[in-house]
Amino acid sequence: MYRGGRGGGTNSQRGRGRGRGGGGRGGRGGGGGGRGEQRWWDPQWRAERLRQMASEVEKVDEHEWWNTIGQLREGSQQELVVKKNFGRDGQNTLAHIAQRHGLYFNAYNKGKTLVFSKVPLPDYRADLDERHGSSQNEIKMSNETERRVENLLSRAQSNNNASASTSTVSMRQSLPSTSTAVAESTTYVDKQKLSFQLRDMQRSKKMMPSARSMQSFREKLPAFKAREEFLKAVAANQVLVISGETGCGKTTQLPQFILEEEIDNLRGADCSIICTQPRRISAISVAARVGSERGEELGETVGYQIRLESKRSTQTRLLFCTTGVLLRKLVQEPDLVGVSHLLVDEIHERGMNEDFLIIILRDLLPRRPDLRLVLMSATINAELFSKYFGDAPIMHIPGFTFPVAELFLEDILEKTQYKIKSERDNFQGNSRKKRLASVKNDPLADVFQDVDINKEYGNYSITTRQSLEAWSVTELDLSLVEGTIEYICRHEGEGAILVFLTGWDEISKLLDKIKGNNLLGNSNKFLVLPLHGSMPTVNQREIFDRAPANMRKIVLATNIAESSITIDDVVYVIDCGKAKETSYDALNKLACLLPSWISKASAHQRRGRAGRVQPGVCYRLYPKVIHDAMPQFQLPEILRTPLQELCLTIKSLQLGAVASFLAKSLQPPDPLSVKNAIELLKTIGALDDLEELTY
Repeated sequence: MYRGGRGGGTNSQRGRGRGRGGGGRGGRGGGGGGRGEQRWWDPQWRAERLRQMASEVEKVDEHEWWNTIGQLREGSQQELVVKKNFGRDGQNTLAHIAQRHGLYFNAYNKGKTLVFSKVPLPDYRADLDERHGSSQNEIKMSNETERRVENLLSRAQSNNNASASTSTVSMRQSLPSTSTAVAESTTYVDKQKLSFQLRDMQRSKKMMPSARSMQSFREKLPAFKAREEFLKAVAANQVLVISGETGCGKTTQLPQFILEEEIDNLRGADCSIICTQPRRISAISVAARVGSERGEELGETVGYQIRLESKRSTQTRLLFCTTGVLLRKLVQEPDLVGVSHLLVDEIHERGMNEDFLIIILRDLLPRRPDLRLVLMSATINAELFSKYFGDAPIMHIPGFTFPVAELFLEDILEKTQYKIKSERDNFQGNSRKKRLASVKNDPLADVFQDVDINKEYGNYSITTRQSLEAWSVTELDLSLVEGTIEYICRHEGEGAILVFLTGWDEISKLLDKIKGNNLLGNSNKFLVLPLHGSMPTVNQREIFDRAPANMRKIVLATNIAESSITIDDVVYVIDCGKAKETSYDALNKLACLLPSWISKASAHQRRGRAGRVQPGVCYRLYPKVIHDAMPQFQLPEILRTPLQELCLTIKSLQLGAVASFLAKSLQPPDPLSVKNAIELLKTIGALDDLEELTY
């Protein structure tokens, strides 16, 4: 048996606390074993503790409790608080009895305090929290909420004054009202002062030479020509849907227009704009760009916040953040009090967080008639979102890019004279039967298999037709990617190359190939940078820096570079046509991340990454027939992935029943999928029979 050490104390002493020897982790200081009361690694202590816990649990007399809860239902009392430990099984029994009586039940203080009530119960009750010795609790509230509370208290105090019977009492009671009025006056004066400061600072920054050069660039963007129309639409409508094509400047300019308008009209102190981005790198890069255009350091009036990292200050009036950060803010402040404008960018991606946010915002708008919501995307089914928000107006902004030529696989093979090895030459241990089985589950692969190569591509060389016959629909030929990069570097003009791959495995393998290439491996001529969501943000930012003179930049990226961010020196794009997305493996009942064909909307976005500074070229490493057969938009994540995590989020935000909440989504998931997710969560103990969290 392991002993606590020299200082030790008895077993009972160690079970209750640290023992007389003081509390080490089971070393020399007495028998504490960590925190003293927790020694589950000790078999003897664990057995003794389990016996104690079993003896502490009281048994439930179902007949007695049935009568007790029935009396509560029939009587005038609103709730019954019981401080007894019945264990998990006992709690389930009592919850079932309460449910049959039509009452609500919840357990607090780790099951030591049980509450039966005629009204719904929250997950937390401060008045029942044993950790607080006082009934007084500190409440955090925003400045706006604090001002409203002060107003209400002032009115209540004035009513007391009117009903007071003596002048002395009246005088005493009127003092808080006077001080509150002074405080409100001071707050108003402070806000006005801050609004003037923000306006003066904005005007002075606009006069700087760097800001003037930025202004001339901004004025060339299509979004700038729509500035007045956009601001009028925002002022007149609570919800506005923006369909902006690639290169129009919607992401950087539209939030900035609102900020400038509010500050110029001395509303800067009350202005708080949030613009969500689907990815961390987008939030950082867009905030940096907007700050630069305003001639200020990042973190002044423009900042960003992502998970575990932020750059903001008390002056920040425009905050770029990820969708996840906004969802966490909604947990703390469900009504987004203090936020004046909310812009949701890239809503066409239809990720789980984005669709979830859209439901919450539609429910929030009636409670916040002063809140302005702007939905933005480069490729968007505008009518779908407009109808969802009660026929909200739609505004279209044209794009601004140089012409971008498109080359598909057949054209690339003809140009580069690259020869794809046949299956026999390129055998890697996969049986043909296995490969065909995987192809059968791919509708786009079926489209290509039905093509008569010799007839469809009769104008191409026999080498190209043979390569098309040998081309694998399921596997990306990294040697073809390498050959295409080498062809561009040998035969095309200057400009950065952006390569779209599916994940880190392909990025790392291609990096190794490039390092071993006789031409591309020259680090004095080529700057090769990976871009992946799991990389530190410091490394991600390197892709925005221009390469030194006489060097060509090559960026190997996932679909993280597809939208929101702009690498302005990219002239050539190589598109593999796939991206990893979450799907459901019905056989193993698991969510998995697998490469899947992208949509036409995503392909259009990738093409738009080229041609920002000069005419560009997009090399598509798949045949044109596959591109033409791609779906217009990607299937929303909420329709193709397990819903367990989303169900838990709904319950943690106290948004009501899962099924009824998800039924309000833009494209509701199958009710059977929702039911299966809830049943699984009940089976593993995450939800109880009442569909409430069990934590």
